[in-house]
Amino acid sequence: MKAVIFDFDGTLTEKKGNLWKRIWKELGHDIGPDSYYVSLFKRFMSGNITHRQWCELTLEAFQEKGFTKQKLDEITDDMTLIQGAEDLIKYLHDRSLELHIVSGNIISVIEKVLGPNNRFISAIKANEFLFDEQGNIIEIVGTKYDHEGKATYIKELCEKKGYKPSEVLFIGNSMNDEWVYRSGARTLCVNPDDTKSENSTIWNQVIHTDNLMDLEREI
Repeated sequence: MKAVIFDFDGTLTEKKGNLWKRIWKELGHDIGPDSYYVSLFKRFMSGNITHRQWCELTLEAFQEKGFTKQKLDEITDDMTLIQGAEDLIKYLHDRSLELHIVSGNIISVIEKVLGPNNRFISAIKANEFLFDEQGNIIEIVGTKYDHEGKATYIKELCEKKGYKPSEVLFIGNSMNDEWVYRSGARTLCVNPDDTKSENSTIWNQVIHTDNLMDLEREI
């Protein structure tokens, strides 16, 4: 094993619900089945709009409600690492494994939640929020490494480092992780949430646990 790639939400963290959905809701937007939020997501997932367009339209909706960095901090203050996450990260780092996080979350939020554990992570690939001097959001820089892009990231990492895909382990839990198997990496689903965990093509292993150090014997 050369590298371990983690998803973030619900994989390394306690489940608090999708961050994007929480932001829309906290800003006062409707998130029901007939809402603009849901229709926008469906348009993106169906390929009718690009991820960049989704980011631009989401930005407009956030700006309409006066979204700020302070509001983001308030929304994410309750996000915490799941039990055993810190120990597992250090354990893997001490074994000289490269650790990466590839997520649909926000870079600054991931760094905030990781805290001192950031020093063990080789790279974080996620979306980015840009704010002006007053703390108002001015841009959403979308990651190209979510959904299908997670497999792309692993392929690029293997090409850059000379790793075999089988030397990379991906640990995730949700539907946006389901493309990773296409990279050839080994896939481990931990505490599955909204994913086809029973599909052995997508997920080589499935583990339910309250403590991530239980993964030690699987790596």
